[in-house]
Amino acid sequence: MRNVKTILMLSAVLMFVAGPAAADWDPGDPYKMHWPQLPNLEYGLDVLAGPISPDGAIVYEKFLADDFLCTHTGPITEIHVWGSYWEDRRMDPPVPPLFNLVIYSDIPAHQSPTGYSMPGDPLWNAYLPATVERVYAEGVMEEFFDPNQDAIIGSDTVVWQYNFFIDEAEAFIQDEGEIYWLGLHHSYDLNGDGIVDIMDMGVLMENWPWAYGWKTSQDHFNDGAVWTDVDSWMTSGQIEPPFGPWNELIDPRTGESLDLAFVIVPEPATMSLLALGGIGVLLRRRRK
Repeated sequence: MRNVKTILMLSAVLMFVAGPAAADWDPGDPYKMHWPQLPNLEYGLDVLAGPISPDGAIVYEKFLADDFLCTHTGPITEIHVWGSYWEDRRMDPPVPPLFNLVIYSDIPAHQSPTGYSMPGDPLWNAYLPATVERVYAEGVMEEFFDPNQDAIIGSDTVVWQYNFFIDEAEAFIQDEGEIYWLGLHHSYDLNGDGIVDIMDMGVLMENWPWAYGWKTSQDHFNDGAVWTDVDSWMTSGQIEPPFGPWNELIDPRTGESLDLAFVIVPEPATMSLLALGGIGVLLRRRRK
């Protein structure tokens, strides 16, 4: 009788994880990369990953990327990232914030002309809003870093978690054991009219200081993250890879390389298998 109750209980769990993708991700939830790179909430930085007008006049943009190890072959249908806004000035445009996401192959350090590993060929890219966004933490005193100026330019206190859900038919299929790079850029289409133009520049300058920063991680894998310059002026906001040259992301306070905060999650079918495995383990324990 206990076994039957166990099966019914875990079957309910199985139905839940096999259904539509969850709206969020929390530490302890399943993942399909080397390990979750959680945000550093004590000594982290927010690194410019989009447009900025540092003096209210000049505008330039940054694109960041960090590497990860695939631990399960299959489509990447969920990507979760953490970031903050310069001086907590997060605008609420007519449409949700749009992001450029890119997945690259890996050029390992021993094959790289730079001496450090970096993104290789672009394998997949998308231009989309987050499916779900939420405040992950508040009252966190962190600094905002602009690699162009190689300097801390401000601070922020609110951490945002952006959750991207990708249709399986359009998802990138990764292979177990391969290293890839995830790249990210916050769109310059700030008024939601479908093009980056003088109106967006006006919005940016009116809201100075405003910029999005990808949060650094407390966790480290392989080599550190990299950054490069991009230009989305007079486009739909979608910037086509590849980019480069790639520069090491170095902490201006310590001189050490930095990693970025993100996690890649199993697709629902994989979570179903994990749940089935859990049922089997519990039933074996019951029989002992």
